[in-house]
Amino acid sequence: MATKTKDLLSKVNRRGPYGVDTGDLGFTGTPGAVFVPRDAPSPAPLVGFAHDWTKGPRDYLDTCKHLASWGFVVVVPATDRSPRPNHQHFADHLSAAIEDVLQATLGRGTVRADPRRIGLAGHGLGGGVCALLASQRTDIDAVAMIFPTETVPDAADRAITIDAPALLLSASGGVHAEDARALHLGWRGPIVHRRLEKAIETGLVEAAPLLKYVGLADPDRRTQRAVRPLLAGYLLTALAGDDTYSAFADPEEKFKDTVTVTDQVLDEEDDDLMAGRPPLLKLVKRFTGS
Repeated sequence: MATKTKDLLSKVNRRGPYGVDTGDLGFTGTPGAVFVPRDAPSPAPLVGFAHDWTKGPRDYLDTCKHLASWGFVVVVPATDRSPRPNHQHFADHLSAAIEDVLQATLGRGTVRADPRRIGLAGHGLGGGVCALLASQRTDIDAVAMIFPTETVPDAADRAITIDAPALLLSASGGVHAEDARALHLGWRGPIVHRRLEKAIETGLVEAAPLLKYVGLADPDRRTQRAVRPLLAGYLLTALAGDDTYSAFADPEEKFKDTVTVTDQVLDEEDDDLMAGRPPLLKLVKRFTGS
C-alpha cells in the first residue's frame, strides 16, 4: 500500500471535523433518523442509507455519525424491517425519506441537504435496495453497496440501466459473493469493487452482541473499522467532489487488506470454478453462456 493511500486511510478512519446532531425523521411521517453535520457548509451532500434485513437506524449509529462528521447529511428510514419485506416498497420509502429531508431545515437550522448531490449507501439487503432505487432516479450521483444481497425484483438486472458511479464492497469467502458478482457485471456506470480480506458480511451492524445468538446480528469491530473509511473516502470524492480523496474512487489504488476486483478477475475465478466441474456441465455452460 502506497504511503499516500495509507495516510488517507488513516485520516478518514477517524471522525471528521464536524460535530453531529441526530434527529428523528418521524416529523415527515416516515420513521427513521437523520444525522446532520453541525456547522458544515450548506447545502451539504445527502446520503440515503438503507439497512440490512430486519435491521434499522440504531444498528448503524456509529457508521452514520462517521459519515455525518465528514460533512454528509445522512437519512436512514426505519421501514420495511419485517422478516418478509417488500424490496420495492423499501426502495420507495428510501426515496420518500430523501425527498422529505430535501425540504427540511436540519440540525440547528443552519444546514440544508443539497438536491444536486444525492448519494445512496446500503448494507446487505440495503445494498441491493440502493441499486433498485438508483435504477429509478436520474439524480443519484453515487451509490455504495456494502456486502449486497439479492432483491426481488433483481437489482442485478436493473444495474444495466444505472449510469451513476458505484463502490461495491464484498467479503472474501462471503456467502453472498455471487450477488456482488452479478451487480458488478451488470453495472453500466463506472464501478470500483474492493474485496475485503478480513471482513464479515453481517459485521457492519452495531447491535448488542446478544442478538448474534438468535441470528439477528453479528457485529464485528474489525469489519466496521475496514468499511467506514472506504465508504467515507469514496463518498468524499464521488459525491462531495473533494479530489483530496480521489484514490478511494480509483481502482488502480491499493488499500490495506483489500483486493481490487475487476472483470478480468471475475472471469479468471469463473474459469477456475469451471475447471472443477464435470466435463459435460462445462460444455453446456460454454454453449449456453450460463
